[in-house]
Order: sequence, then C-alpha cells, then structure tokens
Amino acid sequence: MKNVYWQIAAVAMVAGGLSACGNSNNTPPPPPVVVPPPPAPKVEDQFGTNFGIAYRADPNIDAKDPMAGDIIPLSLTTEAVVL
Repeated sequence: MKNVYWQIAAVAMVAGGLSACGNSNNTPPPPPVVVPPPPAPKVEDQFGTNFGIAYRADPNIDAKDPMAGDIIPLSLTTEAVVL
C-alpha cells in the first residue's frame, strides 16, 4: 500500500513538472498596441475660444459680435503665424 502512494506521488510530480514546461504551440505573443498621438490643434483654434469657429464660418453669413475670450491678447515678442 505504501508503494502505491509513492508511485502516485511520483506520477503527480512528473505530470506537474511537464505541465510547467511552457506552451507547446510556440506561438509568438501578440504585438503591443500602439496608440497614435492625438492630432495637433488647428492653427486658428489656438487664437481664442471661438476664433476658429468664426474663421471657418461661411463668409456670407451675418457677422457675430465678439465675446470675451474669443481673441487672446497679442504679444509683440511672439513669431508671426501664417494662416
């Protein structure tokens, strides 16, 4: 009876050792997911909250009155931006 327990223990150890050897189909891991960077904001959207919307509006619509925050303060030390 004692011999049977040793045989069962030996078979269990061999089975455990073989199962820990790794995957047998040798498939490579999936490639990492690359997230593209967010798109850069349009140049006209950098001048104020609603400046880009007014810039892209149809030229034949009624004019809008400017509101606070539509145009950012200008600085004489920055480089010119071509639109």
